[in-house]
Amino acid sequence: MDENAPDATSAPDTAEIARGLASPAEPDEQEKSRNAMDPALKAAGLWLNMFARTLKTCRLYDAGNPTVTRFREELAASLVALLSEHGPVTYRFAADSVTCDGQSLYSARSREDNLAFAFYRDGVRGLTLSPGAAARDSDAIVDAVLGVTGQNLDGDDLVTLLWEANLRNVDVDYIPAEGDASGDAAASSEEGPLLPWPTAEGTSETAAAPGSPEDVEARKHERSEDWALGEITEEVEATFAELDFMAHQETQRFLREYEAERRVAPPTAALAVADACLSAGADDDDRKELARFLPRVLRAALGAGSWAEARGALRLVRQIESPEWSDETFAQEVLQPVSITRAVERLDQQGPASVSEFIKLAHELGAPSLDWLTLTLSESQARMTRQIVAEAIAVRAQEDPTRLAPWLSDPRWYVVRNVVHILGWVGGPAVVPMLLTAVRYHDTRVTTEVVTALHGIEPRLARPVLIKALEGADTKLFCQILQQLSAARDPAAARYITAYIAQEKFLQRPVDERRAIYAAIASTGGDEVVSELEAAMNGGNWFDRDQEVHRHAVARCLARIATPRALAALEAGAQSRRAPIRQACIAAMQSRMAA
Repeated sequence: MDENAPDATSAPDTAEIARGLASPAEPDEQEKSRNAMDPALKAAGLWLNMFARTLKTCRLYDAGNPTVTRFREELAASLVALLSEHGPVTYRFAADSVTCDGQSLYSARSREDNLAFAFYRDGVRGLTLSPGAAARDSDAIVDAVLGVTGQNLDGDDLVTLLWEANLRNVDVDYIPAEGDASGDAAASSEEGPLLPWPTAEGTSETAAAPGSPEDVEARKHERSEDWALGEITEEVEATFAELDFMAHQETQRFLREYEAERRVAPPTAALAVADACLSAGADDDDRKELARFLPRVLRAALGAGSWAEARGALRLVRQIESPEWSDETFAQEVLQPVSITRAVERLDQQGPASVSEFIKLAHELGAPSLDWLTLTLSESQARMTRQIVAEAIAVRAQEDPTRLAPWLSDPRWYVVRNVVHILGWVGGPAVVPMLLTAVRYHDTRVTTEVVTALHGIEPRLARPVLIKALEGADTKLFCQILQQLSAARDPAAARYITAYIAQEKFLQRPVDERRAIYAAIASTGGDEVVSELEAAMNGGNWFDRDQEVHRHAVARCLARIATPRALAALEAGAQSRRAPIRQACIAAMQSRMAA
């Protein structure tokens, strides 16, 4: 079942349409005249009205619409039934009416409802339909009339279109165009001479005259076909029913398309128009106008957070090469605080895809892109945005990390921490001086980030920064730094760390710090610190419990250093007459042998 067809409750049935083809609005005289018609003329009139309704339906809907298909099929079936029952039918066309056997069958009620005018204008004065005409013939006539009426004109006249259709069961009487007929009498006649319609086999000089017994006999044998009689289903009420049925879904479709068009951002639409204009070969005046217009599109796209459109607008405005455009001026504009704030507000509300588009736009700026990204990083409140922007800055800073140095003196600790984090990603010897500057920052959170960033730096280069970070570090950070310094043997680091045990208040340090110092000395030290360790083991208060623990820890440091000089110091201590020293050295040597 056709889903687009009206239901039984909204449209009259076929029989009712057949009974009511005469509109109630017609005058009583015309109704009586039609009722008094010969049956053949009445049937011809009904088919002609159905032909007119089919034309209106085809203009209203697309060619593939089920309603159009049904109307065409019913028109063809009615034509077969008409010709089978009443034989050939000839319609004559005047300026405002269609007649058959001198009887008017369709009079023009208005300019828009003038069926005869298209035929009369193009010189068609008569149309004869013979038995054998079927769907191909009726469709060809409908298509030809549609081709010369409405807004989408084919360019050819109606006679040409019917000629090219090569209809074997349709004859056309027409007035030839100027020059087609010879003789002054033909040119001066109001109607002009009517030319014979060509057949599929072509014309011949010996062809029988139209209307002669030979011609009638030839047509009788050439165009014989029989079809079943079909019902006529066309009427004005049916058309309105179809419109009413289709109105809802067509309205919904229109609204969907309208909303889809409205959802396209103005910068996107403007950019598409400008791109098409340039691709079409714009002249100098057009390019000047676009050079003044595209910066507005670029700023509108930036304000809307449409980073891809902004990148496209920047590409086009550079392509025009206008002297009014300056990359430096544009860079200064986007680096203004108000511009940064607006851009960050948009970015923090968008997802990773939009932030990636923003990164691409920033790269289009060239050298100022690093400053733009860093300013964006300093203002962003969204962790995801900061992560993506920081990674982009690290990529851009690979060539020259020193461009990030000014940001290490920013009063906002989190900005400095983020820059230090990026320097850790960049790595290499070039970042060490900047990390040494950052380690002096007053906030310990920055120092902690510096220590983390030094993990990827060569220990020899990282040592001065780590030693500087020990100053003022809390217990947790102090232990973390010593652990990092203990990565390999380092005499300089060992001498610096060993100096802690000689401090007067060393034993007052937290236990975790003392353990970290012992471990760092054992990991980094060598013969250069044996004498200091031996002095620390032999000195101190003999009756202090903390001093006893300290003496055993120092002895274990000598055992882990395990150089000949360190082992000799342990052996000498094991022979000491002082019991605490002797016990500490013996315990350290035993633990070394057990390991």
